[in-house]
Amino acid sequence: MRVRFAPSPTGFLHIGNARTAVVNYIMAKKYNADFILRVEDTDLERSTKESEISIMDDLKWLGINWTEGPDLAGNYGPYRQSERFEIYEKFTQKLLEEGKAYHCYCTKEELEEDRKDADGNIKTFEYSGKCRTLSQEDKRKFEADGLKPTVRFHVPNEKNITFNDTLKGEVNFNSNNIGGDFIIVRSDGVPVYNYIVIIDDSLMNVTHVIRGEDHLSNTPKQILLAQALEFAIPQYAHLPLMLGNDRSKLSKRHGITSVDLYRSEGYLPEALFNYLGMLGWASETENEIMSFEELLKEFDMNNLGKSAAIFDFQKLRWVNNNYIKQLSKERVLELFTPYLNYQIDHLPKDKLESICELLKPNCETLSDIVKFIGIFLDETVIPDDEASKMLKEEYSKPILESAKEILDEGLNESNYLNIIELIKEKSGNTGKKLFMPLRALITGRLQGPDLHLSLPLIGIDKLNQRLSYCIKNFL
Repeated sequence: MRVRFAPSPTGFLHIGNARTAVVNYIMAKKYNADFILRVEDTDLERSTKESEISIMDDLKWLGINWTEGPDLAGNYGPYRQSERFEIYEKFTQKLLEEGKAYHCYCTKEELEEDRKDADGNIKTFEYSGKCRTLSQEDKRKFEADGLKPTVRFHVPNEKNITFNDTLKGEVNFNSNNIGGDFIIVRSDGVPVYNYIVIIDDSLMNVTHVIRGEDHLSNTPKQILLAQALEFAIPQYAHLPLMLGNDRSKLSKRHGITSVDLYRSEGYLPEALFNYLGMLGWASETENEIMSFEELLKEFDMNNLGKSAAIFDFQKLRWVNNNYIKQLSKERVLELFTPYLNYQIDHLPKDKLESICELLKPNCETLSDIVKFIGIFLDETVIPDDEASKMLKEEYSKPILESAKEILDEGLNESNYLNIIELIKEKSGNTGKKLFMPLRALITGRLQGPDLHLSLPLIGIDKLNQRLSYCIKNFL
């Protein structure tokens, strides 16, 4: 088995493409297959080296490594399409010589007119094939007028195109319903995707093409080209598309759509790989947190759902939180540190490790640490809007009065860790009417880590300042 992932370097790695890469990688590792990275950069205006580097970096961050690619020696290179034009030209000449392709001199204006019906409305386009039978004299005349031809593939008439898709079963197309003779080389000499992808897949001995469902309509054209060039046809598997919660195409309005942003937000690569690898199927064990080895063992293309997979952002955050909770003290500090936005060089490492260890259950992403780290590092914590509202409630008054009484009596190293019990005893409050105002008083927030575990890390000095601030401003 040989599989490939073939991104276009025209932007960041989209989460939908990342899912395709993940599935290909799982299949490659499951069956000890070669995984090829091929860069499809024939969109010369939009393709950039920066995007190529970014995509490769994101793939490596996800844990995806290729056995052949632009940066690795292989027997089937080059692995950038822009470096393979001489190869494509040979096959173009072959098709032209065998009458399976022809030069087309139709202008953009002519084709636009052909797209209109008798009333001037845009209709489904099907090329008429009027350039198929041009004489050499006609061609010379067009070229003398400065027209540069495209190359069109001659689609055979009324041909059934059937292939077995791993996910969709038998798929049938009729050659009369794919838009007529299609362009394989543009007038600027650059070959088009549908043409060169089948050449590359064949010459690179790709046996299984696993890609998104949006490529399904391209498949009949690629099969016709493969047959015309006498290539073997790979086994296709078209993954259902990923949709947002509203079942529309996944877009920025649903949330983050590029892998680099997941990285910057503080998602762990193992979590994102886990989530993408399990989209569209469920384990018989009902486990949703699975190691790479477990994924390899249980993943089966035949078990993937046939309908679109819903990308649940909140579910991903839950998965990520589970991975964060599994991190060691040392690792969690290392990963949280870039998000702290505090000068921490002077702080003891063991204290920082303990703080991060305490906070990790509250963080769905690494960047969530900014919501809570101030509890331990800010000298004075000004309660946020929710906490301020809580401290203004009537039942919070006994809490504040009790805190004042304790401060007046003297809060010191011997009793500050018992502040919760002391305020409970003095105020008479219990349950939420005790713990919610207390949390607002001590941390300035209504959510966060366990108060008993937090107090030793906050320390007596900060606790004194916070109680004094709240008493002064809310009592």
